[in-house]
Amino acid sequence: MRPTPNENEHRAPRSAAPAVSPAAAASFPPPAAPSADPSPAPDSSAGALRVIAGLGLLLAFGALVFSGLLALVDAHETDGRAGGLVGAGLLVLLPAGLFGLFAAALPRDGMSNTVRGRLVALQYALILLSPVLVAADG
Repeated sequence: MRPTPNENEHRAPRSAAPAVSPAAAASFPPPAAPSADPSPAPDSSAGALRVIAGLGLLLAFGALVFSGLLALVDAHETDGRAGGLVGAGLLVLLPAGLFGLFAAALPRDGMSNTVRGRLVALQYALILLSPVLVAADG
């Protein structure tokens, strides 16, 4: 039978880490100090601009359908030929979609919020320009 330890007896405390000699401790580099310039807090405007750019992609599809309908109505009511502005109006939606895709898909560190905002503004301007060009062809 093992004797139970007496509460009055003094035991040496167990250490969790083994003792390290000063020579061995000197071979490890000191821990890195925290940087004075902490990373900036995430900006919520990038997320909002992404959502607006995504909605712009849906609007670009709607503008494509609307411009196509305007071109068909114009062709039916006139001589049946589309002018140069119809092609320009439909072609202007290509960069609008690309600008919206870039603004929505590129990561937060990939571009600043100023550039993202300007891409979204260009996207919406081109979306509005498309039906105007098609309607002006008539």
